[in-house]
Amino acid sequence: MGRYGSKYRKGAKFEWELKRMLEKEGFAVIRSAGSHGVDLIAGKKGDIYAFECKSTSRESFYISKENILKLLLFSETFGAKPYIAVKIKEKILFIDPYLLKVEGKSYLVDYYKISPIALSFNELIEKR
Repeated sequence: MGRYGSKYRKGAKFEWELKRMLEKEGFAVIRSAGSHGVDLIAGKKGDIYAFECKSTSRESFYISKENILKLLLFSETFGAKPYIAVKIKEKILFIDPYLLKVEGKSYLVDYYKISPIALSFNELIEKR
């Protein structure tokens, strides 16, 4: 299917969904198309967030170490709080990338392991 296959479309759809949700809460949001390690940058009154967005119908998946490092480097340089935004089992969760466990060349994201440490959308916007 290539770059514009169903996996890419599902991810892009989630990025647009999250962008609209954040804007509805008063955030200014920029979407960064392409593989830069950061899909969305959102800010509101000095609080800045950088998001790597993933959407899956499975209970677990891997994120490459390279993508996480790009997110962390960008966030540090930009002064943003990094989060991996995941749509998993029809829920949207926000994961602090520093809490993920390395599995070889990737980070394992398992729904049952991340749920207790992840933030919901409401928790994320109230955390400001």
